[in-house]
Amino acid sequence: MDEELKELYQQVILDHNRSPRNFGKLEQANHSAEGYNPLCGDKVNVYIEIENDIVKGISFQSSGCAISRASLFDELCC
Repeated sequence: MDEELKELYQQVILDHNRSPRNFGKLEQANHSAEGYNPLCGDKVNVYIEIENDIVKGISFQSSGCAISRASLFDELCC
């Protein structure tokens, strides 16, 4: 990976760790799931509000490293 791309990747990870999007419990969620990785200790709860087969809202709460948070954001938003 070239240095410019590596630096951009690191900046994105740090940004998502400092200011995670969709972070927090979605109070109107009607579906949820929780996960735990015993190898590194990461924990995550995902909350989804679905209405008429349409996702109306999604959020997460987690404790883990910066890469874990950034990847959660990536999975939830894209």
